[in-house]
Amino acid sequence: MAAFRSLCVALVAGFWLAGAASAGFLVVPNGDFSVPANAGSVGGGVIGASGTDVPIGSGPWTGSYNGVLGLLVPPTLEISSVTKTATISGLLGVDMLGIVNNGGHFGQTLASSTQSNKRYTLIAHLNAGVLLDLPLLATAGTGISLHAGGSPLVASTTAPAAQVRADAVDATTLRIQLHHDTGTVTPAPLGLQLFDRPQGLLTAALVASAEYSDVRMAESAIPGGNSTLTVSGGGSQSAPVGQPFPSTMTAIVRDENGNPVPDTLVTLTAPAEGASATLHAGLESGRVIVAFTDANGQISFASDANEIAGCFTLIGEVPGISSRAVFHMRNYSPQQIAAYLAANPGVNGLPQDSVFCNGFQ
Repeated sequence: MAAFRSLCVALVAGFWLAGAASAGFLVVPNGDFSVPANAGSVGGGVIGASGTDVPIGSGPWTGSYNGVLGLLVPPTLEISSVTKTATISGLLGVDMLGIVNNGGHFGQTLASSTQSNKRYTLIAHLNAGVLLDLPLLATAGTGISLHAGGSPLVASTTAPAAQVRADAVDATTLRIQLHHDTGTVTPAPLGLQLFDRPQGLLTAALVASAEYSDVRMAESAIPGGNSTLTVSGGGSQSAPVGQPFPSTMTAIVRDENGNPVPDTLVTLTAPAEGASATLHAGLESGRVIVAFTDANGQISFASDANEIAGCFTLIGEVPGISSRAVFHMRNYSPQQIAAYLAANPGVNGLPQDSVFCNGFQ
């Protein structure tokens, strides 16, 4: 089953990348921080020192940092190709005549430029040592931002709620997703920053370090008003714990006239706790993933049950579309399957009771 899934994922990924001329993931050089030539550190050292867009190794990521003259050394910005992370550490604050902090950010400018009437979505993992929500990160001055032609477009610390989301990856890591919609624009080079720039915070409120990983950027269509997102296949399924669900799940985006909308980025989410699943679409795999609609306005994804029995839903969402695609799922334990078969002699296959989840709990 694993080999078959790997083959399917590879085929889907190849088709997806080949057809990504008008939508897809843009190239973020060393977005996974794995390139040894881009490893190294900048900052730290002398009280009050500062630097702007200082190359880290041979690039493409650079570091900008500032200390406070006579009071604070700048933070250290380090990229490690071993741990595949970019970390801002040594964040400090003092309260003398006023509260002062140091700070810094990683940044780079992409080869891609902004296009008119497109949605740009920046995704990154952030480990702050403890699990913080978006309001707390905003207070701490820690997050990600999108830029065009050197000017900021949107930042996770100040964006409206509709443009940013954060999902727990583990006990200390958030997956932050930030998007910006363009109107009619003159093309300008896209840029991004991963920052920790506290503003007038007491030491107790500072994030001591910010560790970034898995940075990606997507370009997609902006759905029109009154567009819909609905389930088109595989909306009610069950599987034994730890096993793949039997059918591919699909959802479709349509405009107000019922026409399919291609190149739309859909975010798919499984529950963070309890009965849940790992989702797979193209090269994406995890509890929260994204998928682009194809020429027929449709996304397809697979799912593996986790080791916890129970009922749950998988949710598909698109910012700007009020409807959601809701998939009803159930993970069955061996004991539940045995009870079902004992109560239904002669029945072949698993129960398909995922919508209402009655009995055999």
